[in-house]
Amino acid sequence: MNSNDHVFDVQQNYVNISGFTVENATGYQKAGIYLNGRQHCNISENNASNNDYGIYLSSSSNNSLTNNTANSNNYHGIFLSSSSNNTLMNNTANSNNYYGIYLSSSSNNTLENNTALNNDYGIGLDRSSNNTLQNNTVSLSNEYGIYLYSSSNNTLTNNTASNNNLGIYLSSSSNSTLTNNTANSNSNYGIYLYLSSNSLLYHNNFINNTNNNAYDTSTNQWNTSTVGNYYSDYTGSDNDSDGIGDTSYQIPGGSSIDYLPLMHPWEKTPLKGDLDDDSQITSKDAAIALQIAVGSRPFDDAADVSGDGRVSSLDALIILQNCKAALCRK
Repeated sequence: MNSNDHVFDVQQNYVNISGFTVENATGYQKAGIYLNGRQHCNISENNASNNDYGIYLSSSSNNSLTNNTANSNNYHGIFLSSSSNNTLMNNTANSNNYYGIYLSSSSNNTLENNTALNNDYGIGLDRSSNNTLQNNTVSLSNEYGIYLYSSSNNTLTNNTASNNNLGIYLSSSSNSTLTNNTANSNSNYGIYLYLSSNSLLYHNNFINNTNNNAYDTSTNQWNTSTVGNYYSDYTGSDNDSDGIGDTSYQIPGGSSIDYLPLMHPWEKTPLKGDLDDDSQITSKDAAIALQIAVGSRPFDDAADVSGDGRVSSLDALIILQNCKAALCRK
């Protein structure tokens, strides 16, 4: 193989690439798997290592990247450039030289249940908007766990950023929503907002970050009308025992204030239909729902995805359909 070629250069739409090991495409911007202007492709269960880019999507849309491993000495593990409406789910991007997962000028993508460990940067968005990051885990990054630069209108929910240099960093970014995230044990800041404004942050947990749990040089909203965030360095009291501190929490760095700081960490919202507690919807959950429906397992409200107050074969079918829509594992 020529190291200056992509291992897979996808030339058509609706292509499935599954179960391959792709490596040693080390030339500049060469990739283990490369899509340029492609749509409706399924990239799953592949192992990409020792490439310049492990998996690279350029100007590509409506593709699914599922259960891939982009580890070990890629420059970027997974890279999207000018790409939209793609789904990245259950991928692992560890021990890459720069970003585990990187989006540049990309919009309306969903990143869910991905893991990025021991990269320079875990997950990065650069001039990217309207993306959803949920249930991702980023840890042991030399720089930032999750990094948004000049990006807007993104949603970050239920992500965990731990043991990085800095947990979550927004720079020159705006109008995003951050909720139910946990930034803990980072060696610098838990979350740092630099020249970033008009974002909403609530139900987040900032725990035992060495410098400051939170830092904001501009003005953002750190609570809703009813609830804010948890800070492990909050020193106020809760005399009425409503779970919210009686005094506000001044966010270091500027004029932002959390008027409703939580006294205890916010508990992650259970995922409806996740019956085996693995934070994802799989065919195993559908099988469990069917067992509940026929009475061989006790009732579990999390299986009532139809909302009719009982568990039936309809709930199992809905869970299975959700699983297939997400290309989840059996």
